[in-house]
Amino acid sequence: MEMRDLVLDGNAIGGLMHELFGADLTAAPCICAGCSARDELARLDVYTHAPGVVVRCHHCENVMIRIVRGPTRTWIDLSGTNRLELG
Repeated sequence: MEMRDLVLDGNAIGGLMHELFGADLTAAPCICAGCSARDELARLDVYTHAPGVVVRCHHCENVMIRIVRGPTRTWIDLSGTNRLELG
């Protein structure tokens, strides 16, 4: 099985993002820190077959967002994202 066989779109984490941020972010534009592409969260590539969630740019495959949930806390890394635009 190849990595591309495991890819989902950003809609797969819509519920998780709503839980964490209190809003539907699937239509929120995200700017990639790697290639400056601007896409809605729903159009990004999501991988959930890891100890957390990894969101990659659909254009350059840069890791934009990492989310790991533990029993008492959640870690969110947005370092691969220049901007997440909330409307």
